[in-house]
Amino acid sequence: MALVRRRPLGRAEKAILAVLALAAITAGAVLLVLRLGGGDPCGDGLAETANGQECVGVADATAESPAFEPGADGPDERIADLVRKVAEENRRVQDLWEGQEGPNRKPYVQVALMLPFNSSKSSAMTPEVVEHSLAGVLTAQIHANENSGVNYQLLLTNIGRHLSEWEPAVDTLARLTTAKEPVDEDTPLVGAVGLPNSEQDTQDLADALSAADVPVVSGVLSSPEISADKLFKSAPSNRESVAALAGYLDERPGAKSGYLVWDMREEDNYVTNTRENMRDVFGEQYRLENRNSSFIGSQGDDYRGAPQRFSPAARGICRLEADTVFYAGRDSDLPHLITQLSAEAECDDFDAEIRILRVATGLPDGLMGEQVHEDMAEARVVTVGASATDAPSWRAGDGSGERFATFAKGFAEVSGLPGEALNDGYAIMHHDAFLVVTRATETALDDMPSSDEGEAERLPSPLDVYNTITNMKVVAGADSCQDCISGASGQFGFDVEKDNWPVCKPVPIIEYPRPEGADRPRLYRTFQGPDGRCPA
Repeated sequence: MALVRRRPLGRAEKAILAVLALAAITAGAVLLVLRLGGGDPCGDGLAETANGQECVGVADATAESPAFEPGADGPDERIADLVRKVAEENRRVQDLWEGQEGPNRKPYVQVALMLPFNSSKSSAMTPEVVEHSLAGVLTAQIHANENSGVNYQLLLTNIGRHLSEWEPAVDTLARLTTAKEPVDEDTPLVGAVGLPNSEQDTQDLADALSAADVPVVSGVLSSPEISADKLFKSAPSNRESVAALAGYLDERPGAKSGYLVWDMREEDNYVTNTRENMRDVFGEQYRLENRNSSFIGSQGDDYRGAPQRFSPAARGICRLEADTVFYAGRDSDLPHLITQLSAEAECDDFDAEIRILRVATGLPDGLMGEQVHEDMAEARVVTVGASATDAPSWRAGDGSGERFATFAKGFAEVSGLPGEALNDGYAIMHHDAFLVVTRATETALDDMPSSDEGEAERLPSPLDVYNTITNMKVVAGADSCQDCISGASGQFGFDVEKDNWPVCKPVPIIEYPRPEGADRPRLYRTFQGPDGRCPA
């Protein structure tokens, strides 16, 4: 190999190389300082995860643009305005306390909102669902601050896009509680809301909060297998939702030719528990033995095979002429099943209407698009959801109460989002979860004995709030409540004997598209007796 001689570098070239070398050393030093803690790629009370991909924990209450990803300028642009409004309201609450004297001085407490504030294609919540959830809670916070004897700060708490980065948040929240008798100078944490998905990480998080004596109310959890002493749910359980579907099918049995389509990801307790309940209730009557197909859902941080592959399910449904399909999967995957049914050649000779029955929070955005509408018409598909909410009907004044109308008006004013943002149910149910905590706080505050610390006003502890929620009861065999909740999704109470699930919570059935001229399905209420009254 020939030796290539290089000419000596000139003065200008040496200077350029020196500058480049210095820049590289400086950049490396900055990175080293950041990694060693000399700088903070997150800030605003948040901490970087070990993989360097997220900023998690509890954001400073008045931070207007916390970065939920290292080095980012702020949160996802879809929620940036809402985050800023939370900070403004938190600062207003703080200023009202610090800037006033005398009897009109209003103390405040804190409530944590525990969500995955980062989103991706496979994350636990889509950006739209995070946006709707945050807007619902902010609406509840502002309404509570305008109408109660105590103000509320909302703490934005990032638990990671896959819900697994919750430990820094719990460590911080545990420090915000106090072992001593809380008074108005303490601004104590009184509870938490959030916990969106029925997974093992959610179970671990609920256990950790219970151990720290922090009550937590989830707006959308539905698996009965996720349970903790101080975890309450404002949405119906899978078991109760399937009971509502059973009532629907009692009146509309169809041909009793069924098919079960289920997500095979065992780590998602929502889908596995829904499948078990559907098999138990409908398996024999709708002949689900060997009339079922699995698929790989799109949610989760590991690639374990091609997601949303519904060809076997579509062929099976049409080959067996199943008019009643039981779907145990996530909303984000359902449109792909409908698309496959519209494209499947085996379905060309099957001209009956196909009903897809599901357990739902509301009507998801994925079913609202023009292409999905065309696919539903092509495949003759109607979805039937036993749901925690029915915003499309309620916005039209059909079956809604005064509380929903008040919420919907406030939601539009606070968030600037259109009414359709209520359709998926996440804003409504997270609003109601926050309402449970504020109602319990105010009830406990009214019952507080005088403080031992002179003139200071006694405030409820998290344990006081927990105890109050356990006494929000629906009176058995009657239509009256004992301090129960009148939420945007209806009236309900709690019962520790029913594992902290909502009692007498309405479970509307959403038929979509709704058949013209059809009567609304009978309204089911959780734990109702054979006569339709509740609790059972």
